[in-house]
Amino acid sequence: MVGLIIVLVFVVLAIVGPSIAPYSYTYNSQEKNAPPMTRPLVTRDDAGLDFSGTGWNNTQWMAVNDGLYARSESVGDRLIVRRFDFEVYTDFIAYVAVRVQENSTLGAPGSYLAISVSWDNGTTWSDPQDTILRYSDVDDYIQELDFSSATSWTKAKLSEGNFALRVVHEADPTFGVGPIGVDLLRVVVRFQGIYHALGTTVDGEDVLSGLLMGAPISMRIGIIVVVIATLIGSLLGAMSGYFGGAVDELIMRITDIFLSIPGLILAMAVAAALGRNLDNVMYALIVVWWPAYTRLVRGQALSVRENTYIEAARASGASEMRVVTRHILPNTLSPILVQASLDIGSVVLVAAGLSFLGLGAQPGTPEWGLMVSRGFNFFPQNWWQVTFSGLTIFFFVLGFNLLGDGVRDITDPRLRR
Repeated sequence: MVGLIIVLVFVVLAIVGPSIAPYSYTYNSQEKNAPPMTRPLVTRDDAGLDFSGTGWNNTQWMAVNDGLYARSESVGDRLIVRRFDFEVYTDFIAYVAVRVQENSTLGAPGSYLAISVSWDNGTTWSDPQDTILRYSDVDDYIQELDFSSATSWTKAKLSEGNFALRVVHEADPTFGVGPIGVDLLRVVVRFQGIYHALGTTVDGEDVLSGLLMGAPISMRIGIIVVVIATLIGSLLGAMSGYFGGAVDELIMRITDIFLSIPGLILAMAVAAALGRNLDNVMYALIVVWWPAYTRLVRGQALSVRENTYIEAARASGASEMRVVTRHILPNTLSPILVQASLDIGSVVLVAAGLSFLGLGAQPGTPEWGLMVSRGFNFFPQNWWQVTFSGLTIFFFVLGFNLLGDGVRDITDPRLRR
């Protein structure tokens, strides 16, 4: 009963998992290694792309600290900067500041900047903040003016269409008035990212979303591999056991060759030869799994073929293949069902192992084995990625193993308690 419940849970997750995943499973460099039940602090640092105003030259040079200056010659020159692409995606704004590197000249060091920000595209402006008087840029000093308390910031106010920056050339005549240059003008925004119940991966993907999206991938691998391996192995095993002689000898010698090679080694060799891809992993696992069903069904067929109903089918004129498919195979179904239910979990475990070794899913795929592999190098600092992915694989395998034991108890009366 426990195994059936676990399997049903994973079947449901395989059906609805991607649709109930809280977020998409995408790379996010700002949210890497976030612990469970937290909102990571995300930092954006961007320069504006649209400039308007009078008196300022070479405004495109303000984006990077490279020794090239935007320049204003006269006090009162005003510059409005827009189109900041912060990509803020929550309303939990923690910090908004303007980073500026500017200086006047040694002969007239009295110029400075008065900087204001707007959150409604210039309709309303904050109180201006002044930069300090500087006449040299040899120290590469960058000032950071904090506007966090200028308003109740939201992602809408920081959108490309609403946020604006105003820069005004001001001067203290006591120190002499002259031109001013700006080497760097950028805006820094820090906000709390999305809530991650199970934390994030080393690449910033949401772990819970990865586990939910990985359920149909693992279920698909397990079912397809077992179904195809069962069909191939059962048919060959039934033919081998029923016909005997040279057919039996040929099929079983080929089967023995495959069984003589350790399954994981054979799967690794086939997967490596075919290339890194989940479909190729399934091909490799089918190659590994069919011989076990051939041997299992052959043993059953050897005993079934002596029954009187087989003789009756032959006597009625049934063809050899009809006897195999209509009488031999149906009467070997019970052990096949038991083995298949046990093997689904094992197939997923080996597939996860291949992904762990770099022979399975491509990076960025929400596959449980790959999630364990990616987090392993950061364990135990990022313990949650390995732990939750590993536990998911464990319960998946456990559920199908318990289900297989239950099916065996039902189909074999001698094992009933």
